[in-house]
Amino acid sequence: MSYCLKIQDRAIKSIKKISEPHKTLIKRKIEMLKKFTKDMPNIKTLQGAYKGLYRLRIGNYRVLFDVADKSTIIILDIFARKEGY
Repeated sequence: MSYCLKIQDRAIKSIKKISEPHKTLIKRKIEMLKKFTKDMPNIKTLQGAYKGLYRLRIGNYRVLFDVADKSTIIILDIFARKEGY
C-alpha cells in the first residue's frame, strides 16, 4: 500500500529553518512514510493530548504526523527534540 503525503504549511516553515544535511535526511525519511506501517523503526504512537498521532524520530528531530485515512498521511510539524511537543 502506498500513502499520499500532504505537508501542512507549519511543517514547511519548520523544515526551511533546518540546516543541511539534516534537511535532506528529513526529506528522505518523510518520503519513506509513503510505505508506512506501524512497525517501522523510529515511529511511535503518541498518547495524551496527541493521542492518535504518530512521531517519526530522525536523529535530534521529530516529525509529527497523522494517518488521516487509508491513503493519506498528513505531516503536521517538524521540530528539534529539545523543543518537545
